[in-house]
Amino acid sequence: MNWENLAKYFVHGIAFSLLFTILAIAWVFILLILISLGWLIGFIIGLGILILIIGGLNSFLTDLLWFPVITSFWSIVGHGILLFIALAIANAVFVLAPSLVFPGIATQIVTFIIGSFVDGFVAKKIAGLWEEEPEGVPEAIEERWKDRNL
Repeated sequence: MNWENLAKYFVHGIAFSLLFTILAIAWVFILLILISLGWLIGFIIGLGILILIIGGLNSFLTDLLWFPVITSFWSIVGHGILLFIALAIANAVFVLAPSLVFPGIATQIVTFIIGSFVDGFVAKKIAGLWEEEPEGVPEAIEERWKDRNL
């Protein structure tokens, strides 16, 4: 772990938080419209849209900061579901619990900063499940082939 990686975790976490907040506001309006049109079906469609937003946003940020990610429809759906569950648990432990035990602005600031690192770390680990394999032959295998004259 070096300073560059810590900075990337923080940037990944804070960028995800900020972009997700903006998209969540739009998602709430879409969800309200969908629920008003059809209660249960609208809610399910709204959750599906949220999952796609989470998976797509994290795929984009991971590709930008860390490594390329597979972006097929089903990989984004799986990515979004896992990330939603993991972030809900992580934020409940590292952000919500301390804020409930020690209410105040100082706690909110500290938990926001810690939460950004945690969110970045969790988001990268989840995205790692969909990391694209590099194309071509790895150098170690290529060296073995040269030694064997293949």
